[in-house]
Amino acid sequence: MKLKKTSMTLLALGTFAGAAHAQSSVTLYGLVDAGMLINNNIKGSHEYAFSQGTSSRWGLKGTEDLGGGLSAIFTLENGFTTGTGTLSQGGLEFGRKAFIGLSSNKWGTLTAGRQYSVSNDWTATFASGADWAATGLGYGTRASDVDNVNTSNRIQNSIKYVSPNYNGLQAGVLYSLGGQAGNFSKNSVVDAAVSYSNGPLKLGVGYTFTKDPYYATFGDQGNSSTPSSSPTGANDNMNNKIFGGYASAGSQQIIVAGGSYALGPATIGLLYSNTQFQNLGSLNAVGAITGPKYRGGTATFNSGEINLKYRVTPALQLDGAYIYTHNGGANNLGSAKYNQFNLGAIYWLSKRTSLYAIGFYETASGIDSTGKQAVADLSGSAYSSNNHQLAGIFGITHRF
Repeated sequence: MKLKKTSMTLLALGTFAGAAHAQSSVTLYGLVDAGMLINNNIKGSHEYAFSQGTSSRWGLKGTEDLGGGLSAIFTLENGFTTGTGTLSQGGLEFGRKAFIGLSSNKWGTLTAGRQYSVSNDWTATFASGADWAATGLGYGTRASDVDNVNTSNRIQNSIKYVSPNYNGLQAGVLYSLGGQAGNFSKNSVVDAAVSYSNGPLKLGVGYTFTKDPYYATFGDQGNSSTPSSSPTGANDNMNNKIFGGYASAGSQQIIVAGGSYALGPATIGLLYSNTQFQNLGSLNAVGAITGPKYRGGTATFNSGEINLKYRVTPALQLDGAYIYTHNGGANNLGSAKYNQFNLGAIYWLSKRTSLYAIGFYETASGIDSTGKQAVADLSGSAYSSNNHQLAGIFGITHRF
């Protein structure tokens, strides 16, 4: 009799556990990419290197049904380099994403952790460098990803809210706490965006304001006061000539707007961004590139992109993009112009495995942020010794 009662108890517990399991799920996903990079000018020399055409990553997504249309959710996503197996994003374990929150069919989604900005969520798909032109690596972006559309910088210590979808319209806001005692706004980030989707038409616009960007977003840790990749301050969080000379900016403002329209096998995308490095000279940027000693003022970048994706067959896609970026300079210390062309081809061997070939060409003119003659800088590699740079990546991608 006792045995029968115990069996019934175990059966009941098993049934309850099965029901709970059916309401919860954890998904393992990822992408592994490997390729060969050829660059015609890295500080005057040719480069042949193992590289990637898309950032490799793996992640876990989880959800638990709490009833009444409410769910608990989390995402942990790690970035790594296929060739060496090392961690990306400054060596962080979950450098791409790490957040937890609640999602409601009626009230929207609230999450907290290391996340993409809402602006990025709803404008990145309109940019070739965040879609098919070496996603996550910087080669295909607007002037070293000056507008962060390619998510070079995640938002740390952030709280993010995204509304439900109202007939294709959504809005979202994000705030990142700087974590500095006695100074609430230091290293903080404010972000807001709106998106609209209706059939073949997609639109998005976003606004981001960052205090102390050299540490708040360009660093790996949002509450740092020294370059987080090096406790001694030996490394530079903004290590490029295009805008690295503005590391002393007290704030950064980014306005980005874009859209795409699908017409049969073709999709055309447009993107515009305005990026300002404000209050120059107000921050002690340890380890930054040596350049002009700015005293106040603002450096403004205006960038525009047009791109096209064309599905020749179900297995073959051809891509092209043109990007123009103008740095207006600061304190009457000159300006620079950057022109970039991206070309690509993707061939799907299956739904999860594809081969790709992508080419990049950039030209530069004028005076850059360091006060010197502007040089080309496809940011996934290193800067050129002159005003132009040509690179190509060939490889394979597998998604799981």
